[in-house]
Amino acid sequence: MTTMRDIAKIAHVSPGVVSRIINEDPTLRVSRKTRENVKSVIEETGYILRKSSRSEIAILLALSQQRVIQDPYFSELLSGILSFCKQNNLKVVKTLWLPDKNDLYHLDRLDGVLVIGPFTTAAIVSMKKIARSFVLVDDNTTISGVNQVKSNFDAITTGILNDFLADHRHQISFVGGSIERINRSGKIWDNLIDLRLSTYYEWAKKHSMIPDIINVGLTIADGQKAAVQLLQRRKESGYAFPNAIIALNDLIARGLADTFSESNIRIPEDVGIVSFDDLSITRIRKPTISSVKIPTDEIANAAVRLLRDQINHSLLGTNIITVPGQIIYRDSFPKLVPEQ
Repeated sequence: MTTMRDIAKIAHVSPGVVSRIINEDPTLRVSRKTRENVKSVIEETGYILRKSSRSEIAILLALSQQRVIQDPYFSELLSGILSFCKQNNLKVVKTLWLPDKNDLYHLDRLDGVLVIGPFTTAAIVSMKKIARSFVLVDDNTTISGVNQVKSNFDAITTGILNDFLADHRHQISFVGGSIERINRSGKIWDNLIDLRLSTYYEWAKKHSMIPDIINVGLTIADGQKAAVQLLQRRKESGYAFPNAIIALNDLIARGLADTFSESNIRIPEDVGIVSFDDLSITRIRKPTISSVKIPTDEIANAAVRLLRDQINHSLLGTNIITVPGQIIYRDSFPKLVPEQ
């Protein structure tokens, strides 16, 4: 009996390409010649195309529903994953927030699992052993044999910090909240230091700077509170007011920028601000906010395709996909002009 791997071998393509051609994946980038060749091999070998029923999967989030609602990045990521699951014939039968250990025991009844967020290493290993197919999304934990999709938060944060330094900004603060790390029992293990925050912390130590971290929530109001804290500290003797800030998201940055402007703190002359997500709120009024655009749709698409190909047994080896972000420069920190 001819298999998908037989088709791939004859057509000189991967089993994943065969699967995606059979399933008419609109995101597949191959030439017309390759498509025609695969279809020709299918016809010649008498391979029977079966309309498969929808594969059933679960989505596990190591985050509370409130956190996802408040954080545009995770909200858009989850929305994208749900959309691409429909396109790829995957039926999401469970969406589990802060899953209990009893939920994990039944993962083997499903075709696959998408795990989003910072579970502990022990929890990830445990889930992978139970689940038939498994993809880790947006967690920078590196575990052997785990298929994973993530963004380059560490590299892009380092780039922002280097740009601040090149612009002679040596008092750099970080404003944002922590993320709770969840263990395999669904309980809080500890507070995870966000990758952007840990990158900032290590960079500051490397450059002999004292880290200045304002730990707040994720809303505009939280950004306003952080600005008030910084303005109050400004009155204290010995406190160096920041001339650059990395904000964990655009909502925080908007609150910072608005409060500073009302207090006659000039942006970017007195303080430069860069945030993450590139929401429309960065552009609605002056000063506009420089922000990192994270392609959540690309992360979601890659994660769903990895899981689909595992379920179809057309994925070879372990795949770790990094989707890069891009800084969009605006008023709060214009792009540096190279020195002549």
